[in-house]
Amino acid sequence: MWRDRELPVLRERELTAAGVDVGPLRQITVVLGRMGGGKWHVPADGSQWRSHCRHAEGLTGSPRALLDACEQVCRHCCAVVGVEPGQEALWRAAAEVVAADGRVRGLEEQEAGPRSWEGYARVLWEAARHRDAGVRGRLEAWTGDPSVGAGARQMLQAWSAVVERSEAVLAGWRAAAPAAGSATSVSGACDVVAADGNVQREGMQLAAAVLKSRWAEPFEAWATIRRAWSGVRDQGGQQDAARTAAMRAVEAVWGGARVRDVTALPEPALVAGARFTSPAQWADAEFEHRWQQYVLDCCDKLEEALQAAPGEGGDGRQLMLVTGWPLTRRQDAELAYLAQYEQYGPTVPFGSRRAGYGIEPDHAVVLAVPGFAARHAADHTGGEQRQIVLGPGILAGTAGPDERDVLMLLRGAYPYLSADAAGDGPWARPTAMVTTARAVRRVAQERRQSAYSGSDDSLEVYNDLVVGKYSWVPDDDHPGPAAAVLEKQPVHWLKDWVLCLDIECGPRGETALYRLYGTVTSYEPDTGHVVFVPTGGHPAIAGPVHRIVALTGDRQRRREGQVPAHEPYDG
Repeated sequence: MWRDRELPVLRERELTAAGVDVGPLRQITVVLGRMGGGKWHVPADGSQWRSHCRHAEGLTGSPRALLDACEQVCRHCCAVVGVEPGQEALWRAAAEVVAADGRVRGLEEQEAGPRSWEGYARVLWEAARHRDAGVRGRLEAWTGDPSVGAGARQMLQAWSAVVERSEAVLAGWRAAAPAAGSATSVSGACDVVAADGNVQREGMQLAAAVLKSRWAEPFEAWATIRRAWSGVRDQGGQQDAARTAAMRAVEAVWGGARVRDVTALPEPALVAGARFTSPAQWADAEFEHRWQQYVLDCCDKLEEALQAAPGEGGDGRQLMLVTGWPLTRRQDAELAYLAQYEQYGPTVPFGSRRAGYGIEPDHAVVLAVPGFAARHAADHTGGEQRQIVLGPGILAGTAGPDERDVLMLLRGAYPYLSADAAGDGPWARPTAMVTTARAVRRVAQERRQSAYSGSDDSLEVYNDLVVGKYSWVPDDDHPGPAAAVLEKQPVHWLKDWVLCLDIECGPRGETALYRLYGTVTSYEPDTGHVVFVPTGGHPAIAGPVHRIVALTGDRQRRREGQVPAHEPYDG
């Protein structure tokens, strides 16, 4: 068995501040050793040279309280620090309490005032409610244990308290945020004005006349006006305040700007040139007059469209798949109000998206929203492929939507759901579809396997696996020789590469084969699970071996950002 299960670092002062009793955590001890005053290491047993840090060889360890030493454990040994399962559950739950308490404390200390839906989308995404089921499930399994039961019960109380505080903060934010009808009306007015191509063209023409450095990014005047105006109107601000905000936003960039080319300005001129001493002076004054008039014209059109915008309608609720979740990017500002509506089903992976100089996970969720919000979201994202997918309506008087409708929408974003294998049963066997696909893969690689000169755990197997020359195909009768091969591979190396997991997706009777991209962090031959992190850094999912066709690499695409989240299986 191998895993990548590094324990988080805990600090006593943070635990105390979060209301956690550190007594049960202080009883967790591990055997550690070190040379002189350096880092602590987990003494090596010498079983496998790839399973330990080279500084741990030959060390003699002694029991130490993990709470005192965890900050000073060598980074290579962190992944092999071993504690009892009940102690591990207690430790990880304590880390969740500390993290949630820090987020809630920061929100509680903020000054009261208007709240935006953009801010709510960020706060909601980090809220403790999303971790509640996992933390409770981890702790409740140990509440009756004689050794850690008391600690588990105390930790449950601390977790419940922080969840309650988190929900109170969310409720206060929702109460201070603008009404959904206001958000959709303002956004709809912006969309109506944006549909007039002359608005963007005039702004681009003005931008073309401005003198700027060669490295400066193009200034989108219309987008700036739209954000500033809608930001005020969303919060219930009046027409004059919205116009002032738009004027100031453009002035921050174009105030005092110099014109690079007189001929780039529109004709005819609006400012008489007799009082200026040079054409350049006149051109700068003409530009200033034109951009200010442009802002006023845009605001007038927005106000006119807002007056004509429809309000909220009483036409029931509808399911809706939202990708690109959470709605925290700048381009999502006019959809962020959707975060207030109830989510059904799990949050599923949807690949990754750019975040500064790196990438972050991109997700998809299913929401139940009022009809007016569904129409607005679909219209607003008409040019963005599949960001909003409308589902069936929810019958009036029902408690919630049909679970099959929810899962159908989610599979459109990610084909493998945790509910797929949950219905297979504890003694599930591979289907004919899986065994047939495995047989084809075995035949295709027989020649390659016969070429290996070393043992099954040789570096040849590892090197060929990560580049796609070798495919690990599970045994039809698990466990078997194939299980032993994968068990001997080094997890702390394997997790550095994007791999392809070919797996059967969907409920039994309606399954299909897909290729999922991500990293493998754990393999448990006794339970027959491969723990897989979808590309983008999503939470891990467990793929049961009876559904897996093969595990391999991609010869051309080996890193994050080079691969999709999934694609149909092509054999």
